[in-house]
Amino acid sequence: MRPIHSLVNRLITSTLKFVQRFLVSPSQVTFSGQGSTEQLCAHVSRLGYKKVLLITDKILVDLGLADKVKAAIESRHGELVIYDGVLPDPTITMVKEGLAIVQAQGCDAIIAMGGGSSIDTAKGVAAAATHDGIESLLGILKLKRETLPLFAIPTTSGTGSEISIAAVISDPETHQKGLMADPRLIPQAVALDANLLVGMPASVTASTGIDALSHAVETYTGRWADESIKSRSGTAVKLIFEYLPRAYADGKDIEAREALSLASYYAGLSLNTGAVGYVHALAHQIGGKYGVPHGVAIGAVMPHVLEISVNKMKQPLAELASLIGVAKAGDSSLQNAHAFIQALVKLQSQVKIPQQLDAVCETHIPQLAADGIKEALAYPVRHFFSQREAELLLRRLIA
Repeated sequence: MRPIHSLVNRLITSTLKFVQRFLVSPSQVTFSGQGSTEQLCAHVSRLGYKKVLLITDKILVDLGLADKVKAAIESRHGELVIYDGVLPDPTITMVKEGLAIVQAQGCDAIIAMGGGSSIDTAKGVAAAATHDGIESLLGILKLKRETLPLFAIPTTSGTGSEISIAAVISDPETHQKGLMADPRLIPQAVALDANLLVGMPASVTASTGIDALSHAVETYTGRWADESIKSRSGTAVKLIFEYLPRAYADGKDIEAREALSLASYYAGLSLNTGAVGYVHALAHQIGGKYGVPHGVAIGAVMPHVLEISVNKMKQPLAELASLIGVAKAGDSSLQNAHAFIQALVKLQSQVKIPQQLDAVCETHIPQLAADGIKEALAYPVRHFFSQREAELLLRRLIA
């Protein structure tokens, strides 16, 4: 079946790459550093929006972060309405709940504050507000018009959703994750405020950091990697290897927080012209089936995907090894490719990312493998997994 998968993959990815050439990503205003949250709120007010919906989660409301946004908007004679029903892995139900508030309150803009779940939910609400619901928008380039104006304040450094063209929305009944991808989903402005990250638990710091690393690694090693992608993704990889252990050890390390925030942003930006691969294709199945946090599933899967694919990824992996200082520059040997994988395993061990997952059930493995292979047909991977390889990888995860 692998030759057929290869042919289908080439056809799909060639079509997507051709279409991508004609897409124009909207420009984004980026505020960074101390006070950037207030700067973004001032920007929203200057644009004339008067009634803003803040989409976030209850934890951030309880921490008082939503109050800071509310005060900043209201000090400029605006009004802020809050939806705090976001939970991990946003669903169609959450999007509909947020949409109902937009329609009932007459909101003219949306601010997303939180991790990828809050930002993806906000993307769904913003898109559904100018279309007929959310279900018909799941897929690639399904939007017919602009969304409701959307702004983002990420409070984790991992998903890159604040700059990416995509959102992942799950079906609450089937637990299948649906991708919505369109340049119109990129928020108009974003605040990269490290001060909002200092209270992030160490476990969340680790899992979101590894998620950002996976974006950087997969875009760097994918078939679509060009010099601009390699520049951004390579920088993200360097920053994460240097600063993730620091932020994990000391959540109040502002320098480390700012570096990881930029790394997540750079890696997310690469996703718009690059793409992920089997790490995400298989991790999505694990997360959807068992509710395993995305970054944890990513971390468990990533070293195994790279190991299986190492012969086809030898050069880019060796380049990454050089970037993080575990190999000599210009040496694209298989040994240096393995050196990067070993450094990755060491990093994940430092930040307590589990390498095995109790949740994975043996009887589910054939279907999880098949679904992962199917998802990856749309990704520009260098090595095409057989059913046997995918099953073997998943069995390695069973504790």
